[in-house]
Parts: sequence; C-alpha cells; structure tokens
Amino acid sequence: MRFENGEVVAVRRCTGMRQAKQYALVLTAMGMKSALVREGASVAIYVESSDAEEARDQIAAYDSENRRTPVAAGPIRTAPFHLEEVLVYWAVLLFFFAVTRREWLSLDWVNAGAAQAGLILHGEVWRAATALTLHVSAAHLFGNLVFGTAFAVLLSRVTGAGVAWLAMLASGVLGNGVNALIQSPAHTSIGASTAVFAGVGLLAALRQTGQPVASRFSMRDWAPLAGGITLLVFLGLTGERTDILAHILGFLCGLAIGWLISRQTIDWTQARALQWKCAGIASGVLIAAWVIAIAAAPGG
Repeated sequence: MRFENGEVVAVRRCTGMRQAKQYALVLTAMGMKSALVREGASVAIYVESSDAEEARDQIAAYDSENRRTPVAAGPIRTAPFHLEEVLVYWAVLLFFFAVTRREWLSLDWVNAGAAQAGLILHGEVWRAATALTLHVSAAHLFGNLVFGTAFAVLLSRVTGAGVAWLAMLASGVLGNGVNALIQSPAHTSIGASTAVFAGVGLLAALRQTGQPVASRFSMRDWAPLAGGITLLVFLGLTGERTDILAHILGFLCGLAIGWLISRQTIDWTQARALQWKCAGIASGVLIAAWVIAIAAAPGG
C-alpha cells in the first residue's frame, strides 16, 4: 500500500471498525492521512511512514484522555450500627408520650405541639416539628417506634446516624409544612409517621452509587423507588385516623432530600464530625421547637 508521498505502516490495530474510525478522525484533525484496512478479525490503521511516530503519540494521548476505569459494582460502604442511635429515638418518643398522658407542667402537650394547619400558616411553624414527637395512643406510638427504627437503621447504614436523623427530621417537618398549606385551617395531625415515611423516601432515593452512566436507568435503579411506594401503600394508606396526605408528603419530601444527598460526593459514613454536627442540629431543632411551643402555650 502506498500514499502519494511514500510508504505506509500500520500504527494501530483495533478490534472493531468504530474504534478505528475514531482514531482516524483524531489523525485527520492533526493533519495526517490514514487508511483503514480489515485484516482478519481486526482493523488496521495505516499512515505514511514519516507520520508514524507522531500518529502513535496522538493515538496514545487520545487513549489517555478518554480512558475510563470502570467502577466495580459491589456493596456500598456502610456505617456500623450503634444501639444508642435507636435508644435515643425511643427515649424521645416515650418521654413525650409519658408527659402528654400525665400533662406534665400542667400543660396540654397535644394542644401546644400539634400540627394545626391554620396555626402553622399564621406563624407557629414550630408545630411542624413538635407534632412529630406526639402520639395519641400506645398503638400509634408502637407502630412508629418499630417502623421508624427499621427505616432509620437502614438509612444510617448508608448516610451515618447523624445525617440520617437530621434528614428524616427535615423531611418530616417539610412534609408537615406542605400538608398545612394544602389542608383546611382546622386540620390537625400528630405523630412521627410523616418522618417515618420520609425515611422510606430517603431510602428509595439513595440508590447505590458508583454505577456506570449507561446503567443509570436500568430496572435495578427503579427497584428501591418501587419498594418505597409499595411500603407507603401497605403501611401508610390504611387506618381510620391515618393522615394519608401527610404520609404521602413525607415520602415525597424524603425522595427530594434523598436525591439531594445522593448528588453529593461526600463519603457520609466516614465523616464523623459531620455526623455529630447533624445530630446536634436535629436535637437543637426539636429542643428549640418545644421551648417555643411551651412558652407560647396558655400559661406557659
């Protein structure tokens, strides 16, 4: 084979024509002529011998710039489980259930902290947080203790405990706030259910990271979302006194915040200082909300 100006040599052999054409385009962009020749199962790229060294360098540079090392699909790094994470959650809900039943400090805790839509819209926004700690019955409390523990533990394995509790609290508060915008002013709701179903949404949104771009829309990626919706249907849309809309909004807010968390490049499980900060913020929000609620209550 000859070009106009002399002998030709093969500078690369490819397994397919598509790859060979990409290299040929690179060489053309650099002002070098090339020819593609099938040789058995491979495709050879020929250039003039005077251009051979530069052609090899340009192809090598192209490979270096465009090489993508596949990320092995494996289990994501998880944070260790700590029993105290669960004990704090149980302690908070049990404490408020006890003080509500006994009307501690001569305070009507439900009236002071319930998420009444009209009052929230008139500035008592702390009710969106305080309502998450209140329950009217032991059965109501028990359900939220069990399911809240399960979802929070699963979530904390991915994000770490501090981030998990803050994300669930933020999603629950946001869900109660949006619920107040939609419901009638007299609508009142209490219970940790909104935050619990926010945990379901968070889990559904936080799919496994490190997958190749081409697989982002596979059925595997939709499985967590489908599972979350199934749990919402079976656990959150039944019951005579169930605030269905609050559950749905909690789930949707969890999806939104979970999506935001999944966009970050932080290794949450290794960021211990961040976990403590998030736990502190979550605690501070609840404490501040209840301090304001008690001060605003009649006789407070």
